[in-house]
Amino acid sequence: KTMQVLTVQGIYMNWFSYFQIQSRFDKDSRAEGVYDKLTELDKILMGTDEKVIKKLYGHLLEIKLEKEQVKETMIAWGKIFGYGIDLEKWQKLWSQNYKMTMSTAYKENLYKM
Repeated sequence: KTMQVLTVQGIYMNWFSYFQIQSRFDKDSRAEGVYDKLTELDKILMGTDEKVIKKLYGHLLEIKLEKEQVKETMIAWGKIFGYGIDLEKWQKLWSQNYKMTMSTAYKENLYKM
């Protein structure tokens, strides 16, 4: 933000402090990037809902379980096939296998009739 916008918002500082902060921000944004969109965790923490702790716990538990699942499946895949697999490929294969299993079960039920 420009110094004029900050003074309109009620934030007053001298020009030297402003340029120190601005140069540090520019350096960090080039090195690490700046997030324009709010993450799910930001939405939970900034929300005014009364159930913040419940949502926060659920979100953290979901992240933990996702990491554990990926590790176990990747290790098993690597042992069996000899090469690794990423999460996107795993999910694609899982959904294809699930669809084939469901269609096979449906065909078996049709044959039984």
